[in-house]
Amino acid sequence: MWLLFAILSFVLLIILIWQQIQHKELEREINYITDRLASLSITSDNGFVLIPTDNDSIKKLGAVLNTLLQDFYCKKSEFEQSKQAMAQVLTNISHDIRTPLTVLKGNSEMLSNITNDPSMPENVHAMADKIDRKADDLISTINDYFTMSKIASGDLPIKLKKENVSRLCQDTILDYYDLLEQKQFEVDIQIPDPPIFAYIDNEALQRILKNLIDNAIRHGGDGKYLSLRLTTSNGNSIIEIGDHGNGMSPQQQKQIFARNYTTARKSSGSGLGLAISKRLAEQIGAELEVYSIQNERTTFSIILKS
Repeated sequence: MWLLFAILSFVLLIILIWQQIQHKELEREINYITDRLASLSITSDNGFVLIPTDNDSIKKLGAVLNTLLQDFYCKKSEFEQSKQAMAQVLTNISHDIRTPLTVLKGNSEMLSNITNDPSMPENVHAMADKIDRKADDLISTINDYFTMSKIASGDLPIKLKKENVSRLCQDTILDYYDLLEQKQFEVDIQIPDPPIFAYIDNEALQRILKNLIDNAIRHGGDGKYLSLRLTTSNGNSIIEIGDHGNGMSPQQQKQIFARNYTTARKSSGSGLGLAISKRLAEQIGAELEVYSIQNERTTFSIILKS
């Protein structure tokens, strides 16, 4: 009797040990699959889940996962090709439209100047002036789409080199002097005397600055205030553009850099200015952030890495 009990106990112990080994093996295989999927989500490699196993369930799981991965890679490739094609089409359309727009703008300017004569009826001059302003808006919108398509397709050349950021800020804000004076803005410019240098693409940073200043004038114009401050912190150069307009809600701040998003009425602007600024900042290795308090102020910060 005791011998039979001992044999049964031994058999049960063997079964228990075997089950523990099987459990550890199954756990190892599942952990491998989990880690492999996590690594594939981080890298851009088109890898698969390959694991030698005798477990039929794990084999089936691996087969299904690899089928899903294959479908995903095919869809991803199709999406990238479609994205490139659309970017190229947009570039071509923008390029084709810009030429007749240049002619339209030239004629609208001449028409506005001609109708500015005192002998002309006031409503005729008003219509000519409106045509000229709308031509400017259309050219600006087309240029924004053209720039965005070049960024998306990777055709926008970026050359980083050591530049005088202080001078760039001074030259950029100087371009707005007449407009700010005409609109009776209070302007607060704080640029330190010792020049500040950073590795940037001069044209890209100037485009970002102009987009932010245009945005402050257009959307924060009610506050009649514009600030431009250049400082350094922890080896980084920081440019801040501020206004005292209506500000933005926390939800608006989360979406403000999204393409085609705008806080203004639908007929105002393309909604691409800040999206372009964000993309350009990323391309020159900078960060673009926003901080806003509703009905008080908004500040956009360009952080140029050291």
